[in-house]
Amino acid sequence: MQTLLELFLNSVEKFPKEIAVSSSDSAGKKIKLNRTQILNSSLLLAEKLKEMGLGEGQTVAMFSSNRPEWSIGFFGILFGGGVIVPLDINLGDKEISNILNRSMTEFVLADESNIERIQELQEILGKPLKALSLESFCSVKHPVSFNKIQRDAKPEDLAIISFSSGTTGIPKGVMLTHGNIASNVNAVLEIFDCGKKDIFLSILPLHHMFESTAGFLLPIVSGARIHYLSSLNPRVLRESMLEEKITICLMVPAVIRLIHKRIFGEVSNLSPMKRVLFWILFLTSRFLLFRFCLRLGGKIFPKIRNSLSPNLRYLVSGGAPLNSDISIDMLSLGIEVIQGYGLTETSPVTNANLPGIRRYFHTVGPPIPGVEVRVESLDSTKDKEGEIWIKGPNVMSGYYKNDKLTEEVFYKDWFKTGDIGRIDKKGNLTICGRIKNVIINEMGKNIYPEEIEEELLKNGFFKEVCVIGKRTRRGSEEVFAVVLLDEEQEKLVEASEKLEYVKNEINKSLESLADYKKITDFFIWPQESLPKTTNLKNKREDLKIQLIENHGFLDSDF
Repeated sequence: MQTLLELFLNSVEKFPKEIAVSSSDSAGKKIKLNRTQILNSSLLLAEKLKEMGLGEGQTVAMFSSNRPEWSIGFFGILFGGGVIVPLDINLGDKEISNILNRSMTEFVLADESNIERIQELQEILGKPLKALSLESFCSVKHPVSFNKIQRDAKPEDLAIISFSSGTTGIPKGVMLTHGNIASNVNAVLEIFDCGKKDIFLSILPLHHMFESTAGFLLPIVSGARIHYLSSLNPRVLRESMLEEKITICLMVPAVIRLIHKRIFGEVSNLSPMKRVLFWILFLTSRFLLFRFCLRLGGKIFPKIRNSLSPNLRYLVSGGAPLNSDISIDMLSLGIEVIQGYGLTETSPVTNANLPGIRRYFHTVGPPIPGVEVRVESLDSTKDKEGEIWIKGPNVMSGYYKNDKLTEEVFYKDWFKTGDIGRIDKKGNLTICGRIKNVIINEMGKNIYPEEIEEELLKNGFFKEVCVIGKRTRRGSEEVFAVVLLDEEQEKLVEASEKLEYVKNEINKSLESLADYKKITDFFIWPQESLPKTTNLKNKREDLKIQLIENHGFLDSDF
């Protein structure tokens, strides 16, 4: 088994001069670094960290937005013998301080836009932090001989501790070794064709393992280039896709839904004749794809794919389930969306659909090489569904300083994910939902809120949706929805008729579901967005708190 440093050094030997990372800011200033430059800069950073007192296995926080210099910080910490603690820059100071305190972190690498926050963090912690600016190591040009590079890291050495957020309590730290992550990179490279010809666009936060492994390490190791955005503004995103000739981009389902919505929104603005022609061609393409696996979308609708990027090979969806209808629609238009599955605890990829072959749109595909997946039944009456268990070299070593929680999530070598799924005869995994999110009604039926949310989000009237269980007087739960309406469509409805209109739209959207899954009551969210994580997942517990504190609901409701 390899280490992350061995993977990186091998890539430097193979692709010494090829551009590895790039970016351009709003003023047009461009940064481009090849792997040799990253190596030299990261070794200088490692030397500086050691001079400042960094010891073997000591934690170093990465406090930066997505940028080329992230690569210097990442490998610099590892070359220095440290352990990376990636931080979400969107967290509040108290949340960040809680993580720094829990991980006993003294060293922080920050970009210049976040370096000023270090002073505030020090005041909260009541102790000094040793901080360095990532940008200050960007222009190093001193050559380094390979035989002078120490490769002391071992596969079992800790590489990253990825923490959950929270202002109070004990943040959960996932401990991932060099071997965990390196095995995941190598396994994905066995089945995904990517290399020197590819240009990745990085839009997901690098503190998440999905982007860190699949959107950063994978292209670095395979010889591809990663381009970083100066802003997540939709205009900047579209322009960069075109100008940089992006071939691969990792996205969360919420972003893919927005692209899907934009495409079909533009269709509605076509002249009647062109609109009819589009729907005839689209439905024909969709039928041939679904029935005979014929992919004609790229030939029928070349302008649609080219409007994203003329060189686009595929989009990769992760972090949450993607509605299969959207995947089918996109491929019918010539845009392939690859969906996979994984968790931070598994480095993260465990399953993936493969590009360019027969697709099983309702699944997240089979396990990647070296990973075993099984479904452990939670209910003897439901043989097909159960908790997803994972085993493989990518599974974490445990939770940081939390032996009790580590013991709870392992059965021998199997990691119990807390997700519910089922596996078909071909080995493809379908995700049903999270155990902790399941709503149990008075008949004892298990209801997965994610399934209901998917159906509601097919309706353009709903911009965001979160489904939760609301307690009844009898002690069971009923299905309750919090909906954020699309601003433009909301304007078309009279205020006096809004509640009835929303109710009708909800009922219409859920016609295909069993009666026991239907929504009993709903609440129209008055703010701009529902509480979300940085990768746009619903924060259900935060939502419940806000409903109680700000919108007249009772503690007993949830």
